[in-house]
Amino acid sequence: MDGLWDKGVPVLQLDGGDLFGRRNQNERFQTEFLCEQVGELGVDAIGLGEQDLNYGLEFLRSMMDKYGLPFTNANVRDAASGELILPQYLIVKRGGITFGIVSVLDPAQKIITMSEKDETFQVDDPVTVLRELVPQLREKVDTVVLLGHLGDSQTDNVVREISGIDISVTGHTYRNTTTERILNDTAMLCAAYEGRFIGDADLMISPDDGKVMAIAVQVTSLDDKIDSDEEMLAKIKDFKQRLTEFKEAKRAAYPRTFGSDRENFLGDRTCKGCHEDAWSVYVKSGHMRAFATLRNKGQHFEPDCLVCHTTGYQYKNGYSDESPFNRLINVQCEACHGYGTQHARDGKWGAQAKDSCVTCHDQKNSPEFDYETYWEKIKH
Repeated sequence: MDGLWDKGVPVLQLDGGDLFGRRNQNERFQTEFLCEQVGELGVDAIGLGEQDLNYGLEFLRSMMDKYGLPFTNANVRDAASGELILPQYLIVKRGGITFGIVSVLDPAQKIITMSEKDETFQVDDPVTVLRELVPQLREKVDTVVLLGHLGDSQTDNVVREISGIDISVTGHTYRNTTTERILNDTAMLCAAYEGRFIGDADLMISPDDGKVMAIAVQVTSLDDKIDSDEEMLAKIKDFKQRLTEFKEAKRAAYPRTFGSDRENFLGDRTCKGCHEDAWSVYVKSGHMRAFATLRNKGQHFEPDCLVCHTTGYQYKNGYSDESPFNRLINVQCEACHGYGTQHARDGKWGAQAKDSCVTCHDQKNSPEFDYETYWEKIKH
């Protein structure tokens, strides 16, 4: 980027989306660091990818405000209000040319957030949206740029359907476009995923109608052949130290202080041997699917979630991600009744189980909890 900026020519910096990381707390911590660095690079527009909602809309908007990240999207709406969640398009003036930048997301890409409240989004048909929007945008700008977070074939289909798009940057792809490619008068550009490549398109644009007259494309792999930036290396070193401290602090908040090294959790299959009727109720319950709900949201490495979605997380010989303790996923029988090796036959196990409910079904995580009502769901 220094090499491009040092040329003294106008530079328009675009990103096709999926800037954010996977759905877990460590990646969220890392994503904020990435957002800070991208903000310093001065990107002009970022198309929304489904991963950019991994931590919820509030987090996305906070990153935009804090680091000046110019996200845009024209077809994702809040399902409750029906309103677009981001600016419909952006207008950027560069080198005497006025660019109109619009982004759309593929409705087939599933949006799942790890925010505390469940958020639902409506993703409109990209062709329908662009067919209406592009002519309106052309009246305001010289050159229309599409940031299509659609993948390769879907982006091509949209460009074939919609006239008036001068430049298309493909997001959600693993493929680079390393040579000049024109489709229906649209210059097709793409540098592949995870910031592993940077694409440089030298464009000659007609000042009369904003059309691309000539184009030279180069894609650079950001590998070890690229000299490291000492300032950035120092930032990364500092960040890695903070990330280690962040991880350790999370786990330290849930120490294995309960129980005894002499006791063991035997697992629900052992319980089934004598309590098949109770086990049959368990396998149909939400407790049996507790770990799957974490995995679906990418939360299955988070201590503050694992403590209530596994068996014995804070107990000695309880759940961990290492064998054989990783078999203790879900809220198994012993999560409520205690170690199987301490099996009591005098009625104490039942009383202990009832008292254990509020450990996880507290005001924060289960504000509507009522023992009698919830018991009916797992009665055994």
